[in-house]
Formats: sequence, C-alpha cells, structure tokens
Amino acid sequence: MSRSSLVSQAALSTAGVLVQGLARFAYTVLIGRFLGASELAHVSAWLALALILSLLWPTGAANAASHFLAHSRASGHTPQHVLSLIARSFWLSSLGMVVIGVPIACLWLGASLLDGLFVALLIVAYSGYILTRGIEMGLGRVARVAWWDIISSLVTMTLLIVVLVSGASTLLLLPITIGYAVFGVQTWITASRGHQHLDQAVLVPPREVYRLAGWNSLGLLASNGLIQLAMVFVFIVETPDQAGQFAAAMSLATPASMLAQAISQVLIPRFSEWNVEDAVSSRHRFRMVLLAVTGLLTVAFGVVWALSDWIVLLFFGPDFAPASPLLRLLLGGVYVFSIGLIASSYLITTGRTAQATVASLLGFAVGILVMLAGLLWWPGSLAACYGVLAGYVVGAALTVVLSLRAKRAPRP
Repeated sequence: MSRSSLVSQAALSTAGVLVQGLARFAYTVLIGRFLGASELAHVSAWLALALILSLLWPTGAANAASHFLAHSRASGHTPQHVLSLIARSFWLSSLGMVVIGVPIACLWLGASLLDGLFVALLIVAYSGYILTRGIEMGLGRVARVAWWDIISSLVTMTLLIVVLVSGASTLLLLPITIGYAVFGVQTWITASRGHQHLDQAVLVPPREVYRLAGWNSLGLLASNGLIQLAMVFVFIVETPDQAGQFAAAMSLATPASMLAQAISQVLIPRFSEWNVEDAVSSRHRFRMVLLAVTGLLTVAFGVVWALSDWIVLLFFGPDFAPASPLLRLLLGGVYVFSIGLIASSYLITTGRTAQATVASLLGFAVGILVMLAGLLWWPGSLAACYGVLAGYVVGAALTVVLSLRAKRAPRP
C-alpha cells in the first residue's frame, strides 16, 4: 500500500473515530448541563463499566479480526473462517459480560433494576460496535466505517435530544445504546459478502485467533481499562456530585486519545501487511510512524492542556470549575497512553503480544496501587488521577522500549 493511500485511510478512520468520540463527549456534556453532576456521575459510571467489560474479550477480538482478516486478504484467502470464529466468541463473551456487569451496576453503581437492563443492552451494543469496527478495518472498508460512524452518531444525538426534551431521564442510556447497535447490525449483515472469488482454503487455526484475542484483551484491559476503572473507583469512594466533577474531566480528556486510537486501527492491518512483505524494512517504517505520531500527539495534547480552564468553562459551565486540575492530570496520562498504543500495535503484529501485555499489566498494577495508597493523602478524585498518570507512564515507557528492539529470530 502506498504512503498516500495509508494517509488517506488514516484520515478517514480518524474522522470516523472523532465523530463517535465527539458524540460520546456531547452526550456527557448535555447530561451535565441539563441534569447536573450527580446524574452525569451515574451515566459515566455505567458507561465506564460497559467499556471495561468490553475489554475482557470484544476489543481484543476486534484487533485479532483486523490482523487476521487483513492477513487473509493479503494472502488471497477467504476471511470467512476468521469471521465465524470471531462471531461465535463474541456471543459467548456477551453472555458472560452481562452476568458480571448487571450485579455490579445494581450493587455498587446506583443502578435500579430498570437501569440494570439498560446497562446490559449497552454492554452488548458497545461490545458489538467495537468488534464490528475491527472487522470492517480488517476487510479494508475504511470509508464505510467512517460513514456509519457518522450515521450512528447522528442517531445517538437525535435520540438523546428527544429523551432530554421529554424529561425521560430513566432512558438516558438508550440513545447511545441504539446508536452503537445501528453500526454493529449493519456490519454483521454485510461482512460475509463479496469473498466468493477468494481461495476458500482455511489457513488460520482457531487457537491462533483466540490466542491473539486473549492476550490482546488482557493487555487492553490493563491499558485502556485503567482510566475507566478510575471512574468506577471515584464513584464508589466519592459522593455523586464529586464523582460528577471527575466524570466531566474524564469526558474532556478522553476525546484527545481518539486520534491515536483511529490511527492505531489503520496501522494494525498495515503493520501486518508490511511484515508479510519485508520484516526488516517494516521495523524502519514503524520507527518513522512512531516519531510522526508522537509529534502530532504532542501538539494536540499541548493545545488542550493549555486551554483546559477555558474548555471546562465552555462545555460544562462554572459549576464544574473543580474539574480543571483533574483534567490537566488526566491529559498527561492519556498523552503517554496514546504513544504507547502505537507501539503496542506494532508489537501485536510482530508476534510479541505477550510483551505488550506484560508491559500494560505492570503499568496497570502501578496505577491501582497509587490510587489505593493515594487515599491516605488525597481525595478520591486526585488519587484516581495520579494513579492513571503513574500507570500509563510506566506501561507506555516499557511498551515503547520493547517495540524499538529488534524481534529475536526463532530458535531452530
């Protein structure tokens, strides 16, 4: 694939992810503006729970699908076998996630039984969105992903406005759930079409697909899950109003990471193709990509950090002024996480998923320890911010160092 083609696909993917990220951001802003910090804390905690549970399998399966589907297409083989394996694992994991998530929401996160039902639907819909997005990327349908990101985001925001205008606050989770479901359903319907001309031989053993998905899920839970776990942690140890301040800061910090996530989804299949073509030159290409993306992220995060006080005031109003220092700390953590995400993508596609996972797990452990120990000196919100910052710095530093090292040749 040419450099111009890679740039155009990265731009399309970035546009789609930014639209979804901005829709989720607008979702929290409208709830905070119209319903206050307490309601924002509840919705943010339930969304964080759904995101954490999706990391147990669907997000890792999405990256595995992106990798193996791209590899199959580059080799001229049908992706149908990989699609079947991924679909089967998704529905089994969805059952487990609902069984885990609903009791947590009802017992610790202030959900009623009706809220618990909506949380269950959100878990399945969001996990389906993440998985099918990886499938579309692996199939090379980047433009289609961008368009359906826009369509599903418009559905979400339209339904949220209807809910807010009608005063039906018990239905706050339904608009975003339906938006994610719209994206996922249309992908399931079309993913298996158009592969009849490819070689029908099966080259990918199921254990390879599940192994990559499993290791990747563990690593993603340790990396992406840290800031979401921080939201749940703050909700448990703080009052709902104080947790709402943290939720506002988190909602402003996380959209900046959408840029790295969009680029990463494009780079995973490209890294896979580069390694098939020439493993030695692929390492040089990766270093150039890492340097370029780091520069881009530095500019993006630097602007947001400098304007953090004004951004909080603009989007959430003066009642959320205490969120500003929390935002600056979270931005530092999300910045280094974003750099580590690019390095982790390269490790995944060069058969070093276990190394990326171990690095993330070490960072995750450091983050949790700092959160818990921090309660001795700081309020829960500050302890969570310092935990996120420390965990992401450790995990990203280890991941980048490992990615810059040459892969060892296999023993004879």
